[in-house]
This record gives sequence, C-alpha cells and structure tokens, in this order.
Amino acid sequence: MKDIFEEIERDDLTPDLGLLADAIGIEPTRDLLRKMSGMYIYIPRVSRLEPFILKYMKKHTQMHVKEMALILGVSSQYLLKLKRKYDL
Repeated sequence: MKDIFEEIERDDLTPDLGLLADAIGIEPTRDLLRKMSGMYIYIPRVSRLEPFILKYMKKHTQMHVKEMALILGVSSQYLLKLKRKYDL
C-alpha cells in the first residue's frame, strides 16, 4: 500500500506547516503528519522553559545576570526572582 504522505509537497501545506517544513525539512514534516495529525502543538519561546533556564543559570554562575538575560531573552528581574526562589 502506498504511503499517501510521500505525495505531500511544500505547496500543499498550511502556512504554519510550511514554516515548519522550511525549518526542519519536508520529510520530518511528513513524519509529523503521519504520527501526530490532529494534535495541537505550541512551540514556546526559550524564555518559557524554566527547567532549561535554571540549568543554564547553574551552569553559567560566573556570567552577569544582565548578560544572561539578554542571551535567554528574559528580564534580569525574572532571573533574580528565580535565583531567590531556588536559592541559586
């Protein structure tokens, strides 16, 4: 039986899926359609990944808070709040 998803081209996609295909390629996009059709997926900004931000802060303790805030795309106040909350 032929895989119908192999026939899907970039021009057949919705605008959002087109952006995804541009970022990761048409074959991984087809694979997502095969395995996850109908599922709503939100791709957050790095600034919403608190576990990652905490790990980054622990790894880069020598970095100034303002520099780290610029790199992570968050405010220095947010990082200071996390430092107090998690005693970093």
